[in-house]
Amino acid sequence: MGQKRIVASAAILVLALMVAFPAVSLLAGESSTDTTDLSTTASSVASVQCELSINSTEGGSVTVPGEGAFTYDEGKLVNLVTTPSAGYRFDRWTGDVATIADVDAASTNITMNGNYSVTANFVGVEAGGVGIKAGDWIKVTYTITGLPAGQLYPEWLRLEFLSINGTIADVRATLRISNGTEQSDTGPVDVVSGSEVPGLAGIVISTNRTTGDSVYIAGYGNVTIAGEITRTYAGANRTVVYAGFSQNETQVTYYWDKLTGVMVEISSTSPSITATAKATETNMWGATTVGMSWWPWIIVGVVAVGLVIFFVRRRRAARPEVQAN
Repeated sequence: MGQKRIVASAAILVLALMVAFPAVSLLAGESSTDTTDLSTTASSVASVQCELSINSTEGGSVTVPGEGAFTYDEGKLVNLVTTPSAGYRFDRWTGDVATIADVDAASTNITMNGNYSVTANFVGVEAGGVGIKAGDWIKVTYTITGLPAGQLYPEWLRLEFLSINGTIADVRATLRISNGTEQSDTGPVDVVSGSEVPGLAGIVISTNRTTGDSVYIAGYGNVTIAGEITRTYAGANRTVVYAGFSQNETQVTYYWDKLTGVMVEISSTSPSITATAKATETNMWGATTVGMSWWPWIIVGVVAVGLVIFFVRRRRAARPEVQAN
């Protein structure tokens, strides 16, 4: 398993605890002592052919295997990959989708158990701003309860925004595991459309989102900003917007810094496990400094004024009086 798969899977499983990755079944063939020439038998039986018709709506296309009509052997697993146009994002697959692994995924597969017709649907994305810049980084620390004893878990996740090209940010994600190991990889994130590495879903959104705005989180769909509050993250008071949703008996809530759009907290609660990740370090804003109370400054001011008056009077007293003629 590659590093990207490990990092993405570990991050999202603990952050959201709700992503069900399709299981891969490895079916071992049964042994047999029959020495019949199976090649002759197989060639005498024609394989069943199934037709797959692929279409797309405005805003994108299906790049693998393409669009149009295709013929496959029955039982064939066919990969489906879409590419959205500028200003659009993939929404979902519609049509004969019963054997599509994930109808909400831009890249998925379909099992050919019959003749199918499917359509890739795209929707326009709301214009938004990019509040992060190259060189920004943020670190979130996990708090998890309910895990079985001895099970490995992530301790922290550091996100570094390496470059910004339009609305696309290249992000390096470094995950530290409880056994002391660290795993790191880099992937693209579309700040505006929400198209991103699945394991990093929702790590950054458009800047200055407000109550009622819709935010797309890859793998989950559209969620609505429920409100905004002020909280302390990485040593500073920040205005954050938040959105919550539930899936697979798990309640998930995201919090994003309003000014930058970066995720500062995510919490999830399932029947057996509770997990929270909060921003503890960043270079994107300075920590709140505790200044002097107002009354010491008043004392300093009073003393300063008193000294000025004292020296002025002393100078006048020392000056000789001028006798009148």
